[in-house]
Amino acid sequence: MRLVENIPLDTKIIANLIRDHDDLHLVWPKAKWPFNHLQWQKVLDPGAGHKPFLVYEDNQLIGHAAIRKTKEPGVYSLNFLYLLPHMRSRGLGAKMVSLLEQYARAELFAKKLVLVTRTYNPGARKCYAKCGFREYSREVTLIRMFKVL
Repeated sequence: MRLVENIPLDTKIIANLIRDHDDLHLVWPKAKWPFNHLQWQKVLDPGAGHKPFLVYEDNQLIGHAAIRKTKEPGVYSLNFLYLLPHMRSRGLGAKMVSLLEQYARAELFAKKLVLVTRTYNPGARKCYAKCGFREYSREVTLIRMFKVL
């Protein structure tokens, strides 16, 4: 598996990857449907210090992820993690998180990673826990997790 920076940002690739309304909702519950390019350009803007990635297994595009800058120095947020449905439950999510973590440490000098998942996405919660993320707060369906690097 490898991460490829999606810079310059091409949201058409993401739109073609995440074609299902339910999948888009899992990736980002606040995302507009149909796919709204301006909304995604704003949250993934490399000019604001964010790093959008395309995820490849061999030469096949299988997913998307982003590392977003937070207001806290040394703290970055993992966002918009997505794998094609037929690529899930194979350990590839953990592999993707590991690659994002390696990038955050080596390139961004991150000290801590945070992420948000939902109670209705048990596969993602299990993956993040397996990768060493711990829950620190919960509000209705929203679960916040962190990992100190």
